[in-house]
Amino acid sequence: MSPLLDWLVENEPSFRKTRLPSLYSDLTVQKSTNPEGYAANVTAWASALTRASLAGQLPLEQRLILQTSDDLLSALASAQYGRPSGLGSVLDDCMRQGKMVDLHDFLASEKSIYSRSWIPSPWAVLRWSLRQVGIVGTGSYEVNGHLRKGSLVLVPALEEVWKHVQRLRDRSAQGLTDRIMSRETFLKELNDLIEGTLSDQDVAVLLRYLSRDKQALAYEETTIKFKAPTSTAPEPITHEDRSIATLKTLISNLTLQIANLNTRIATLQARAQTSVKTGNKTSALSTLRSKKLAEQSLTSRTDTLHQLEQVYAKLEAAADQVEIVAAMQASAGALKTLNNKVGGVERVEDVLDTLREEMGKTDEVSGVIAEPLDSNAVLDEGEVNDELESMEREERNKREALQRAEMERKDAEEAEATRRRLGELDGVDQAARSKEQSADSVEQELSRSIEKMQKLNLDGRQQPQAAEGVS
Repeated sequence: MSPLLDWLVENEPSFRKTRLPSLYSDLTVQKSTNPEGYAANVTAWASALTRASLAGQLPLEQRLILQTSDDLLSALASAQYGRPSGLGSVLDDCMRQGKMVDLHDFLASEKSIYSRSWIPSPWAVLRWSLRQVGIVGTGSYEVNGHLRKGSLVLVPALEEVWKHVQRLRDRSAQGLTDRIMSRETFLKELNDLIEGTLSDQDVAVLLRYLSRDKQALAYEETTIKFKAPTSTAPEPITHEDRSIATLKTLISNLTLQIANLNTRIATLQARAQTSVKTGNKTSALSTLRSKKLAEQSLTSRTDTLHQLEQVYAKLEAAADQVEIVAAMQASAGALKTLNNKVGGVERVEDVLDTLREEMGKTDEVSGVIAEPLDSNAVLDEGEVNDELESMEREERNKREALQRAEMERKDAEEAEATRRRLGELDGVDQAARSKEQSADSVEQELSRSIEKMQKLNLDGRQQPQAAEGVS
């Protein structure tokens, strides 16, 4: 397999070896015989091309733009399956779905690629189909097994890089000076995040995407300005913004130069010490002169850096003050508008007076409504008191009756419990008496048995004696 195909098999889940026969089959035929399989293969190819482009694995190392030609087919060729058939049809479908956009159209359009008007109309889709069968023009990327040369912007790749741009934007503070940077600094930090290098065309496409489609920033040739958190759209770049971007770039460059000079001075110092140890006086003097020049340059650059940092601090403070004053001015305008709606102290006093008057009228009406209809009716307070006492007396009688019933119920329960206990005690006494009677009868029976035995014994002794006397 080609190096590109080896990379896809290893890194792209949809390019398992078991799927290669289907992916490399004639997709133009598969489109009509197996639409579901064709759709799955289109998705797999779109994902594979996007991932390979972001990783810099395509023939032209552009991260966000796919260059189409037979070179791409050759790079994807397999020793076993040959070149992918019908890849041009895949690109056509990706363009219809908005996953890929012609580079010229992408840069020239003022409308977002996500707007409804960007989606091809039914007539545009028909014309595209007619191109594919050779009736109208040659707009299709499928040309008799070859790929038409062109440049396609990979929208999924842009969306992936957008995630890195968000991290780059969010990791800094949201003040004016923090939202401004030079184009050079922006690209350096972004390349570090994506672990790659964007080409000039990639950068042009990315900035257009971030400005038009994501409304995230405004940009010029040298300056980039992120949108404020409270704004709905990016603000235009001003002369002050360009000055801030230039100043930040100078500070960054000087910081790097100072770090390099410190490293050079340390290296020259070690080299001079080595020359002294070996007795090479000429080399030692030359090295020390170079070290001295580096130290002078370091001092100059350090002083310049301090001055630039002071200027930047003043600019930062001034920018913050501008935002504060703008916020205060907006607040003052809003407060003035609200106060105008209130109408001043006199209007408020008139409103309160009117309110008090109307509330008094309401109280008067309530009082009139509460008066009895018969003005001659006189309320007998004695009758009211008598009725109240009667109701209270009736309530007391009810409570006392309930209390008596409750006491009688408790007394009945206690009497019943006492009867049960007495019955249990009587049963125990009867059982004890029965046992005593049984014991007495046994003892009497035993006594009678003993007497009988004694009597029998006496009778037995008397009978022999009588026999002897007869003889």
